[in-house]
Amino acid sequence: MPRSLTDAVATIARNAPELPEAYLVGGAVRDALLGRPISELDIASATPDVLAAQLAEALDSSVVPLGGLHGLRRMPLDGGWIDVTPIEGSLEDDLARRDFTVDALAVPLTALPNSLDRLNRTEVLDRHEGLADLDARSIRQVSPSAIAADPLRALRAIRLATVLEFTIEAETEGATAAAAPELAGVAAERLGAELALLFGSRRAATGLRLLERTALLEVCFPELIAGRGISQRPHHTWDVLEHQLVALEWMDVLLDHEPPRDERQAAIWHATWDEPWPDTSWGAMRTHLDEHAPVLRLATLLHDIGKPSTRTVEADGRTRFFGHGPVGAELAAARLRSWRFPERPIARVQLLLQQHLRPGQIAAPGELPSARALHRFQRRLGDATPDVCLLFLADSLATAPIEELLPRWPAYVAHVQRIACWHEPASARRLAGLVDGHAVLEATGLEPGPEIGRILEAIAEAAAAGEVTAHAEALDLARRLAHGED
Repeated sequence: MPRSLTDAVATIARNAPELPEAYLVGGAVRDALLGRPISELDIASATPDVLAAQLAEALDSSVVPLGGLHGLRRMPLDGGWIDVTPIEGSLEDDLARRDFTVDALAVPLTALPNSLDRLNRTEVLDRHEGLADLDARSIRQVSPSAIAADPLRALRAIRLATVLEFTIEAETEGATAAAAPELAGVAAERLGAELALLFGSRRAATGLRLLERTALLEVCFPELIAGRGISQRPHHTWDVLEHQLVALEWMDVLLDHEPPRDERQAAIWHATWDEPWPDTSWGAMRTHLDEHAPVLRLATLLHDIGKPSTRTVEADGRTRFFGHGPVGAELAAARLRSWRFPERPIARVQLLLQQHLRPGQIAAPGELPSARALHRFQRRLGDATPDVCLLFLADSLATAPIEELLPRWPAYVAHVQRIACWHEPASARRLAGLVDGHAVLEATGLEPGPEIGRILEAIAEAAAAGEVTAHAEALDLARRLAHGED
């Protein structure tokens, strides 16, 4: 059984004197010094095959040759993995070929402590002032040609700065922008992997601002750029592009478990989360959102990409974007497939974009949504119900300056709470297990067909509204519907 990463570090440290000369390098060293969680170890060795075989035996794991540019050997662990790569030339040569100084750090395995949280800085081999950049919280390329040698590093610089909450050193940012035209030639899988990590960050909006500033946004999401200069009168302050970026900034605020430092953002956060939310049908709201946060951020960024192609202008100057949700859903799916995203998150992004206006349409202004409407909403959205409700909040926050929205914000929160936290009556759940297609066929004498499904849905709606509470009542309704009496 593969060991955990914590056990693996202790085992490697204990066996280091008998192992071939090797070094822990890159992100694991960086994250250990920053006190960040670590799920993978990168080890560089002049004899990678020998080292990998010995480590696999010591760790009760196996070696999976991944090949690739660096001849990777991977050992799966419980909740992580170890990668072993060859040192090409000397260790100094190897470190000089790396991307950023904070990743060009190495620790001899013989100096590895039993736990990475006890890693001693004095044991770190630092040839490019990476420790100083770590202290300065700065991303700087190892050499002036590091990013040009692999344009994906431009996207990685932004991803690292976002995840670590670092800044990008000026010359490195210039090199990042210069690499934008070459980024389109990078393998789609590599680009998609970096973007997925970016949207997994709690400050994804910061990364998108960096993408915009360095012209990488045009390569990654050209559909967003189409929204620049597209006005939305009279209900939106910003154009379509800025609206989506601001919405993502608000989504980061709403998803966070701590209030932001900005007073206005903190006021919105407290008004949203200070009072505990009831559990949804899919568990606690916060737990559910944590699980789906990367996809939710992605959907928030792209939620209006259908607007530029659907825009019309009325005689009075008002803009309309009829059908922009479904159009945007198809554009988003095509873009995410181009980056080789898995189909499951793509389908969820599509659903959120198709339905992102629905929370505002479920009831007339000032009215409470009916049980029937809530049933239909949750039936259509399923476990994406809480997600689309939070997207509605972020979308609303991005329509106007916060000073205008803050007085009305408690009403917005109460509205989406009703939708996300509504539960069908116990009688409706009980009937769902008793009344199926066979029961309807027997009660009505109808032949199998689409009409049976329509009757079942009508029964479910009536049960959700409390109009049908017993098995006999449900079958009576089925008979009346079958004969056109209801």
